[in-house]
Amino acid sequence: MPNIGLPTVKERNDFKGKPLSAVTQRLGFPNDQSTIDGQKVYYWRVGVAMQECRIKVVMAGDVVDTYETSGDAPICGPYEARAN
Repeated sequence: MPNIGLPTVKERNDFKGKPLSAVTQRLGFPNDQSTIDGQKVYYWRVGVAMQECRIKVVMAGDVVDTYETSGDAPICGPYEARAN
């Protein structure tokens, strides 16, 4: 039987073109949301204030246009965006 591998973190976080529900299934409900230039933007915070990862998702209509992480590298590791 061949080895069955789990998807890498970046593959798991490849949300571009997928509905917001794909992101909320992984991250839960967003901590905040806004509308910028007509696009819905959702924000998550993971960790604590001094060691925090911030996740930003910008929608293009009903699907994810961009998924970005910033903050403390060890905290962001499991959530980092897919490399382009």
